Amino acid sequence: MFINIFLRVLSIFLIIFLGVFARRKNFLSDEAASKMALCITNFFYPALIISSITSTFTIKSLISNWILPAGTFFIMLTGYITGILFTRFLSFDNQQEKNTFLFQCTINNYVFLPLPVVAMFLGNPGVAYLVFSSFGSEVSVWTIGMLGLTGNRLVKKNLKNLLSVPIFSLIFSIFVISTRDLFTFHEILRKGFLQNFFQSLFYSIEILGKATVPLALFLAGSRISTISINQLKNINQFWIGFLRLIFIPALACAGLSLFSLPYDIFLVLAIVAIMPAAIASIIIADTYKADIKFASASVLTTHVASLLTIPAWLTFLMK
Repeated sequence: MFINIFLRVLSIFLIIFLGVFARRKNFLSDEAASKMALCITNFFYPALIISSITSTFTIKSLISNWILPAGTFFIMLTGYITGILFTRFLSFDNQQEKNTFLFQCTINNYVFLPLPVVAMFLGNPGVAYLVFSSFGSEVSVWTIGMLGLTGNRLVKKNLKNLLSVPIFSLIFSIFVISTRDLFTFHEILRKGFLQNFFQSLFYSIEILGKATVPLALFLAGSRISTISINQLKNINQFWIGFLRLIFIPALACAGLSLFSLPYDIFLVLAIVAIMPAAIASIIIADTYKADIKFASASVLTTHVASLLTIPAWLTFLMK
């Protein structure tokens, strides 16, 4: 079990390494990486949200499995509260580092890394559960995650950040599913030009969305390549590793165990809980002018450490 999981996680690092290589060889400049982050956040990532949610779920399945997105929101909320408590006792070089620390405590890698792990143990049904659970994770990113990243201040500027393209993509996805299932418009679209038009439109969205994962991993590698040894020596990187990989997963799994969840649903949520810091945090930190170097360092340290902690957690949880 340990070796299989290790190899799945290692495959993620191979794509990240290509980003490191591209940056070292000057194929990707700092300005180009920033522009690329904006494109991923505003085009590719929203397309992934729309294509995955609209192609997988119906109104009935959304309602009957509400515990999945609620569970991931609970996991992220556990991290957010934990981060707030620990930031009161830790010291930071500046407000941007503190905000990024809180975001890393709140949001972890809830899709890119857990996907192959869930597929390994639970197959296609588990993958469907994970995709649906990501709805709660997406809401968490653009609500409590953004709240932490912008200093927990509900001012007009921060509220504007919460009304982002990804959150509108979530709303649009629910609208599409509702329209498709609750009304009879799909009967009208079964024939002729409109059917072909909408099939082509959603096929384009699907293709665009599929580029999100490799682009995000590649960009993460380019950012990680700029990390210096001094950044890795930051004591707060140790705390991020401890909280993100041990303390927060323990609290979240203990909380989830209090509910009478089916085994498969509990395991999917537990796998999300034990994941390292989100690779997307590098892109989001870049987009919203947070501490990119701290985010990149914490992604690197937690992912490397997760090569050991993920197999250890799964061995414990699957007893």
